[in-house]
Amino acid sequence: MTQMLKALYNDLLKQVSVLESCKKEISSEILITRKGKVRLPLIYTFLSYDLDKHELLEHATVLALSNFEENIIEDLQKLYSHHEGEELIDKIRAEIKMIKKFMQTINKAIKYPDAISFYERRMIQEISKYVVEQARLYNVL
Repeated sequence: MTQMLKALYNDLLKQVSVLESCKKEISSEILITRKGKVRLPLIYTFLSYDLDKHELLEHATVLALSNFEENIIEDLQKLYSHHEGEELIDKIRAEIKMIKKFMQTINKAIKYPDAISFYERRMIQEISKYVVEQARLYNVL
């Protein structure tokens, strides 16, 4: 691995670490907040940190694939081992796509609460459950 590539990868990992710290901080607020109107912006922020993290990891993956850096690819593959059978870059992009969809729905609920459909309300409930479960995990660690 070249020095420059290694330094760039380590810098990306430091940025991911900062985002993970931010997610841990906001996860406490999510858990103590019960009102939906107050909790939704916190959930949106949590998801935005998660999106930023995955986008950074996508950059690291493209960098590693372009430079045939097997060690980096293996490290990143471990982070996405919960996804079966896909190529690493596809796994990351699927995660990014899902989070963007979650954020769009949450954003609509925040800005236009009276305009959301029954399907969107159900989706928001499921997204909230997902994020609350993630928040619990962050507070256990």
